[in-house]
Amino acid sequence: MVIPKEILSDYKELYEKSNDLVENESRSDPPTEPFRSHYKARDILQDLKKQLEDQLVSVAASEEDGGQDELSYKSILAFVCRDLGRIYVYTEEPTEGVRMLKQCLELIESHKDTGDGIIPYVGAINELSIVLGSRQEYKQAMEMLLEAEKSYQQFKSSGQVAHSLMDIFSPPDDTSATHSGPTELENLYTLCCFYLAQMFGHLGELEKSAQFCHRTLHRQLEYKSYDAIDFALNTATLSQYYIGEERFKEARHHLAAATLIMAEYEGVMLKPEMTEQQKADVSETFKHRYADVARCWAKYGLYLLQTSKERLLRDDQEEAQRSAEKAMKQLEISGSQEDYRFLDLNLTACENRISCDYCLTFDDAKLVFHFVNEWLDIAKDYYKAETEATEYCKIIQDYAEAYEHIVFFEENPDNQAKMHKKRAKFLEDLLDLIDPVFYLKICRECWYGAGTANAAVLDIRLDAIKAKNSPSPDEIKKANQSCMKAIKHFQSYAKSYLSANGTDWRPNMDVEEQRIMLYAHFHIGRLYYKLLTANPMQQLEHLNSCNHYYKLFNDGCESHPEAAGPLHGETGVVREMLHLLPLKIEAVKARLH
Repeated sequence: MVIPKEILSDYKELYEKSNDLVENESRSDPPTEPFRSHYKARDILQDLKKQLEDQLVSVAASEEDGGQDELSYKSILAFVCRDLGRIYVYTEEPTEGVRMLKQCLELIESHKDTGDGIIPYVGAINELSIVLGSRQEYKQAMEMLLEAEKSYQQFKSSGQVAHSLMDIFSPPDDTSATHSGPTELENLYTLCCFYLAQMFGHLGELEKSAQFCHRTLHRQLEYKSYDAIDFALNTATLSQYYIGEERFKEARHHLAAATLIMAEYEGVMLKPEMTEQQKADVSETFKHRYADVARCWAKYGLYLLQTSKERLLRDDQEEAQRSAEKAMKQLEISGSQEDYRFLDLNLTACENRISCDYCLTFDDAKLVFHFVNEWLDIAKDYYKAETEATEYCKIIQDYAEAYEHIVFFEENPDNQAKMHKKRAKFLEDLLDLIDPVFYLKICRECWYGAGTANAAVLDIRLDAIKAKNSPSPDEIKKANQSCMKAIKHFQSYAKSYLSANGTDWRPNMDVEEQRIMLYAHFHIGRLYYKLLTANPMQQLEHLNSCNHYYKLFNDGCESHPEAAGPLHGETGVVREMLHLLPLKIEAVKARLH
């Protein structure tokens, strides 16, 4: 470069002044003038832009060194246009911002693969992708970002060194200067990966989104450019994608990484120079976010139990087909091990605490069950009912769900009944704690869950009674208690969906809500039929109630055919019962006369 030092020095002074306004002075801008410093910086950069454009015209007319001066001026001007574009976007003038960013790309397009060109090129595309994303033009943003990624990869393989604007301002013989270009380029590419993850997510390409999410996190670790809390939360959040895909090994790996980074941070987060209030704030944030990671671990265990159960319920042919489909999908996933592993972290100890394989036996499931409860205990220690009621409710529901899954693997009926009762107890305690007016959705979930848990206890008790010649009055009493509890919960659920007149369904129910409403009526009818009594009057009352709810179910199926579609088995049972029940009712009435 042969641009005179004094000219470079003048440019550098103007640029640093504008940069200081944006990075530092803007923090003190009054609420009434939120963009004051940005406007000042914009004016300085506009003046610098004009000077550079004038110089370019002059240099282009008298270039004698093969275009080196012109290239240098273009690079500086591209940096200025990029920063102007960023400021315009920030000050809510996106149209002008896009114009500046496109001018940057036009200036640099022909030498984006050089040390002076790669940083403004990738930087401008990153900024443009933000604007395009805000306009929901995700495909265009994604295509531009992929071009930036391609250019970055090609530049890296060329062995060249990237130059930041400060590097360009520093004369070649200034050996004391610190060259920031390589670091700036790596940070820009990390951002590029982050934006690609967002765009692929918006476009529904979730696997590619996950790959770029992981690459972003991996690079943050590699270049030590991460905030520990943010890294742990983002990594734990990414694990939830892998959980949903039943890729438990990858999910466990990410949760282990989040846990390790949090543990390392805990050891250094409190500094001697901090005030007591600052220490308290940092500790509070850590506890809060560690509780969030704990909840992600619990979800891992719950989903592992659930999918293990579903896998065992499938027949061999169906399972073989699913396994083949899963294997094919795995083959289609492009990318290396680096796309889902943190190779530089030693996570073995944390990963070995929990399996990533499906549970086959009760002993397998019990280990996962206890693991889930350990993490839920940590989460519950932070999320209290008095301060974080909604989150507290979700945690209690997770405890109940853990019992719902583990009971599948238990073969002893007495132990099964105890587990169902514990599940019901968690949900019933929650119902005693919260007000349906404010937490109706959660109450509905608890009513239905407690109803199914008590109904399961009833079935176990009825099986035990059938196995005996003469059940005791206490056994009959306990069976009826479970039955009435289940009826009460299902009735509460059904009533929550009735209009003010107490009979019609609310008009705004979606298909899934309608279907569960039908199930609730089916369960209530079935439960009334199972109540045990030798008293004919009570028998008659129970049979009439059974008939009433089965009619409601049948009428509901006719009124809501889409919701009733999957309920073929229940529909057949109910129609048969509606033929039999009048005969049974008449028989009991005859005994009363």
